[in-house]
Amino acid sequence: MATTELRVIPLGGLPEIVHGDDLAAVLAAGMTTADLALQDGDILVVTSKIVSKALGLHADPTDRASLVLAQSTSVVAERRTPDSVTRVVAARSGPVMAGAGIDASNAREERLLLLPHDPDAAARDLHERLAGLVPARFAVVLSDTSGRAWRAGLTDFALGSSGLAGLDDLRGHADTHGRDLAVTVRNLADEIASAADLVKGKLHRVPVAVVRGLAHLVREPGDGVPARDLVRSGPGDWFALGRAEAVRDALGVPAGSELSQQVGIESVQPETLLDRVARAVRVALCADDEVGVDLEGSGELVTLSAGDPMALGRVWARLEVALAGERLGCEASRAGTAVTLRVRERTLPVAPTAGGSAG
Repeated sequence: MATTELRVIPLGGLPEIVHGDDLAAVLAAGMTTADLALQDGDILVVTSKIVSKALGLHADPTDRASLVLAQSTSVVAERRTPDSVTRVVAARSGPVMAGAGIDASNAREERLLLLPHDPDAAARDLHERLAGLVPARFAVVLSDTSGRAWRAGLTDFALGSSGLAGLDDLRGHADTHGRDLAVTVRNLADEIASAADLVKGKLHRVPVAVVRGLAHLVREPGDGVPARDLVRSGPGDWFALGRAEAVRDALGVPAGSELSQQVGIESVQPETLLDRVARAVRVALCADDEVGVDLEGSGELVTLSAGDPMALGRVWARLEVALAGERLGCEASRAGTAVTLRVRERTLPVAPTAGGSAG
């Protein structure tokens, strides 16, 4: 169904939400004060931060790095920054995002806010409680903010939802030229959350917006597409690990582990060749083989030596793989019980491009 008109209406003027607040009652009162009555078919987009505040999902900020790991099911990528380590993780709340969505912005006191572990349940509970207070058939989206791979900046997305048909599966339909759409599934829930952020913003304490004009997407509380189903996982996840993390994981150094810290984590800032080669050597030696290593100059030459040819061959192979994880290549030569690797920057082949331009 085509949408001919869409309105996005901010709901400001709400009081500071604190632990124990009846959020449904606060929102109903706020809409009354703002003379904004929910209509049948409206979609209420609520910033997850005020849900976390009402639920009292606070944490001590003393050890944020450990808190991120505790709020995660896996680590996708990690990089060392001047002050700490930043990790992109699969959060317990569902999405893949930096720092497990732990946030201190717009939070009172020196405490951090955590995301609900089951955002769909939180959306459903708010939906059901608010439905008992307002005479309208509507949907609820809990929104949060994250970055996206390959795109700069941040956008809002649907962290949780209730009563919303959040996906539009167009596979099998014909486009305007009669060609079948083979893979097109629109993520409407994220688009709605993002549209709502255009009027909510981040600086003016407007945590709620009403999206009007998409009544055909509204279902009963608890029905629709759960936001957790919008997360790619299992075989559908082509990007479960970053470039460096995939290589290191294959060599027994999983991201987020103590061992990863010990061998060193790639920095967000430029690193010397010596730093990168030394880190690759530490990864190669993690299998505890007794192999001597001589790292010469600024990292261009690495010599491995061992009396056990099996150990020498294993570390040699591991080091070539670890260097590839650092985007480095090498040429190796063997003489007796020693192997010398001449390290160089790795030049990746450029794929041929088809002529013409995207229309």
